[in-house]
Amino acid sequence: MSIITLTTDFGTKDYSVAAVKGRILNDLPSANIIDVSHEITPHHIVETAFVLNAAYTNFPKNSIHIIGVEAEQTTEHKHLVVQIDGHYFIGADNGIFSLLKKEINIENLIEIKHPKSIDSSFPVLDVFVDVAIEIAKGTPLENIGNPIASIKTWIKNKPDISGLNELIGHIIYVDRYGNLITDITKEFFKEFANNRRFTLTASSAKIKTIYPKYDALVDYSQPISQRQKAGKALALFNSLDLIEIAIYKSNPDKGGSATSLLGLGVGDSVKVSFEV
Repeated sequence: MSIITLTTDFGTKDYSVAAVKGRILNDLPSANIIDVSHEITPHHIVETAFVLNAAYTNFPKNSIHIIGVEAEQTTEHKHLVVQIDGHYFIGADNGIFSLLKKEINIENLIEIKHPKSIDSSFPVLDVFVDVAIEIAKGTPLENIGNPIASIKTWIKNKPDISGLNELIGHIIYVDRYGNLITDITKEFFKEFANNRRFTLTASSAKIKTIYPKYDALVDYSQPISQRQKAGKALALFNSLDLIEIAIYKSNPDKGGSATSLLGLGVGDSVKVSFEV
């Protein structure tokens, strides 16, 4: 059974997702179709890469990943199949492939040759589904298109070091709860911090501790009446080993999230100052 994942900015209001799944099942009834996300911010390549990169490594090798964001072919953005880390990715060469891993090991790189690539306004349905099915059926990649030498690269944000005692991180993703995920890795932070005390500044929030999980903020040895209540800003190393800024027990649907209360979003900066 072939695994085919879908990552798009289609949303779920329209027919697009259903049409793509229908086409896959019509031609490959045994396919196991997995939705990574259809709620990507429209046309947002960096967000797409973050979500897909966080998910795909958990799938079995030889999984096929269709990327439906900025998917139309242009003179600059050809349709490609990229084999990375034992997985197949199908999408437009808009920089997305260069963001998938910190250290990319490209095993195969194929420019798709499909009669509908040039003119289709819905290439996920008209082109990518056909290619995914061919791969699932074992068609050699050289029969799908022509090998090429390189992909387009997207310059990644990374933490900036402004002196020995300060670093600047960037918010790279805002999740469903309105939590702010930064590009500061646990490894980088600990190496730079070298056990020094610090203050993480995110807008009006001043944070001096990074927790291993959300509830670590709470001292459960205290009576319930004295425990930490909802509404406090905290930082933690999340499951991706990135610094994440959250509001404890926040309700994003009522304006209580980190992104709304702190007024920060993707591309904004946070500062970490270390004691001398």
